Amino acid sequence: MRVLILGGDGFCGWPTALHLSNRGHEVAIVDNLSRRDIDNELEVSSLTPIAPMGRRLEAWKEVSGKTITFHRYDVAENYHRLLTQLKEWRPDAVVHFAEQRAAPYSMKSSAHKRYTVSNNLNATNNLLAAIVEAELFDTHVVHLGTMGVYGYGTAGMKIPEGYLRVKVDTDEGPVEQEILYPPNPGTTWVTERPAPVSQPSTALICDAVGPNALCTCAGVR
Repeated sequence: MRVLILGGDGFCGWPTALHLSNRGHEVAIVDNLSRRDIDNELEVSSLTPIAPMGRRLEAWKEVSGKTITFHRYDVAENYHRLLTQLKEWRPDAVVHFAEQRAAPYSMKSSAHKRYTVSNNLNATNNLLAAIVEAELFDTHVVHLGTMGVYGYGTAGMKIPEGYLRVKVDTDEGPVEQEILYPPNPGTTWVTERPAPVSQPSTALICDAVGPNALCTCAGVR
């Protein structure tokens, strides 16, 4: 199976790439190396040394005999490059980790908040739009989510999965509706995170109708 991993240089993306490659899948990575740039900005480094991407790929080939290809570009900004890659390579699955990963970083300043929201939402929207334009209607998309969208210990109950059936009072009487469990985020990072994968859609809080609309209107399953 061909698997494209967006954000494949990250702390989730790189182990995922190795695991899938080791299982015999054909793996390609897309990353703009922003995680490394952020570490330089903050003047910090990982407790576990992180080798340059070229060395990582060489080391994996040395120990496994398998090749992972790497493409450096920004999914949130380079839509046509993403679209071209999807059309030409036609992956069976896309694993989407291409987002600014840290809630504390998203709260450092106005600039960090705006970068986080712009980067994370645009990356997801570009991916969904490109999949539709490339007519990859059978390609599976896996997107990491977080329960933090519902708040941290504030619900006072076990949060139910999927949709809720609620009654809305109207002038004509109560009307039943199905809604996603309402979010209660505590940081900018959590605000734009997707709902957990247990939800029937990977709806973003700031763009809740996008993925559902693509599935409904564009034939994406």
